Amino acid sequence: MKKVTLIIVMTFLSNAFCQEKNEPQWWAMERDGNYLEMASHLLYKVQSDSTRNEHADYMHIARAYGYLNDYEKAIYYWKKSMIELSESNDEQYWWYFKGTLAFFERNREELFKYMNLLKNDHSPYYANNAKTLEALYENFEKGYRLASQWK
Repeated sequence: MKKVTLIIVMTFLSNAFCQEKNEPQWWAMERDGNYLEMASHLLYKVQSDSTRNEHADYMHIARAYGYLNDYEKAIYYWKKSMIELSESNDEQYWWYFKGTLAFFERNREELFKYMNLLKNDHSPYYANNAKTLEALYENFEKGYRLASQWK
């Protein structure tokens, strides 16, 4: 209970240290490597504010747990981010989604499949997602944070 209270207090205090007043608080947390605080902050926000973009929040929560190599929680929140979205909405995003999920599930063959689909057929909008899947495949033995870096 003390740890949860400390995380909540740190989350609220971090607002004072954000580089930009217009940037979301969790950006600074991610930038500073405070991934557990980032996930806790976003969970609090998504559960207490019905106007939030749940898809984006749960996706970022999953990424935070991925950075911590807690793939069980990453998988849970990654899947939760897509509950209300259909594959027919955006095929290229779904390839990215399924490829990243395959990485979290430690399924290199599935990752390879979706990496190739996105790599060979993506709009300029999804160029970074294609690069991310390629980096995840090439660095499969590394943790998510290191494996997903391609810049």
